[in-house]
This record gives sequence, C-alpha cells and structure tokens, in this order.
Amino acid sequence: MPRLPKLLLPLMLLAALAACDQKPTREERILANLPLQQAYDHNIERMAQLLAMTYPSVPQDTIKQVLRKHLTVEDQRNDLFKLYSEKHFTDAEFDTIVAATQDPAKARALGESEEGKRLSEKLTGLMRATAQDKKVQALAAQRMQQVQDELANLAAPATEDR
Repeated sequence: MPRLPKLLLPLMLLAALAACDQKPTREERILANLPLQQAYDHNIERMAQLLAMTYPSVPQDTIKQVLRKHLTVEDQRNDLFKLYSEKHFTDAEFDTIVAATQDPAKARALGESEEGKRLSEKLTGLMRATAQDKKVQALAAQRMQQVQDELANLAAPATEDR
C-alpha cells in the first residue's frame, strides 16, 4: 500500500505539466492577438460622431457613455469569438489574419495573393451571413433603439412639474 502514494505523486506532476503545455484556446488567441479594445473604441467614436448630428444638444462624451452602456465591448468580443472560431477558420488561416492585422506590409502582400483573396471572400461572406441573420438584426435593432431612446430623453428639454 505505501507504494501507491509514491506512484501517485509522479503521475500528478506529469498531469500538471501536461496541462501547462496545452495550446491556448482560439478565444485566448483572439484576445491576445487582435486589437479588440482599439476596434471597439474606434467604433464607439465613429457612432458618436454620427449620432451627434442627430442629437446636437447632447454632449459627445455623453453619447459615447450611452453607446458604451448599450453596446458593450463584451458583446463585440463574443461576436469576434463566433466569427473567428475554429468552425470558420483553421489555425493557419487565423494566424495569417493575425499577421495581416499586425503588419501593414503583410496585409498588402496578402491582399494581392490568391490566399488573401480567398480569406477576404470567406471573411466577407461570414460577415454578410451574420448581418443577414434575423436574430442578429433584431438584437442590433433593439440595442440601437435603446441608445436612441436614451439620447432622445437626454435631448428633450427638461420640463418642470406644475
């Protein structure tokens, strides 16, 4: 019986080492390699500029706060997890996409190659299919309606109780 603990310890150590050696998940790789926060901030900035034309009495910083409240960075991450999943892209394809996002020269070269054209068509097709999904459209419409309702309330002149 004393032999079992002696055998169990090395097995546990081997299992722990094997767990440490596992490759990162696609989600972890997306978070580590794609500029998600920068893209999110850019999208919020552009949308705020557009909404400022419709709601000129609402400060742009307030518009950004409302957008961030209803269109979260977590939602964008989840969308990207779905888009760039193993279901849609192999590891090699994903690595190529990451390299192109991190190096403008690689992006230009990729854009001129057959592989780049194929990847671009694949990505565009997936994005188009997502945009045409009725559930995605309904959720996007709901979120934008919440943004617009809140901005309309902020833009409305304060009324006094009589």
